[in-house]
Amino acid sequence: MPPTTSELQRLMRKAKQSGNEKFRFCGDGDCPDWVLGEIISTLSVLEANQLKTLADMVARKILGQQFDEDEVKSLTSTVSSDGKTAIASIHFLLNNAARHNASELVFNEEIQQLGLPKEHAAAMCTVLTEHAKAIRQRLIDKSFKINELESIRFLPPTSESINCSRFELKIAQDLVNGLPQDTTHVLHIDNAQLRVLLNEMKHARSIMDKYDNTNFKKI
Repeated sequence: MPPTTSELQRLMRKAKQSGNEKFRFCGDGDCPDWVLGEIISTLSVLEANQLKTLADMVARKILGQQFDEDEVKSLTSTVSSDGKTAIASIHFLLNNAARHNASELVFNEEIQQLGLPKEHAAAMCTVLTEHAKAIRQRLIDKSFKINELESIRFLPPTSESINCSRFELKIAQDLVNGLPQDTTHVLHIDNAQLRVLLNEMKHARSIMDKYDNTNFKKI
């Protein structure tokens, strides 16, 4: 059974006080509180074999494969309504450990320090060892495709956009809670600021054109 809110807070304080708050698998940075909370409230409560199965599914998702959401819900039914936060936390752990090239020994020690039982930590390490190389290559291949501006569109004014211009921005692979998603955002820009921005962009474009022409003449 997942811990109560007060128990979770106590366990999170204990995990933070148990050792160094800088972690190699986080690039020598802090582990986010939401990940720590999920480790204690969800991942630690699952059976070790369930966590291994779930982690393997997440690793394959990172590599571009699809997974069965119904199976995720079945694996996490005792601790979560849909398993999304568990998936997000495992994604964070595996993705960052692979990105920062954390060894199996270091990863094992650090996630135990954060509250994951020994058997569960071993299950996570097994999955990381199997998929780390492929995940790192996937990260390299997609390094310029995270938070990529896919399109921008001018929106008609509304009663709420007085003296403002509205734009719709579509972002490909926007990172939301550690998971890449395609997102849409509406941006309001004051018309006076927009004119300044437009003039600055025209000036920057003219400088770039001159630079290109100069280099072209040298060829």
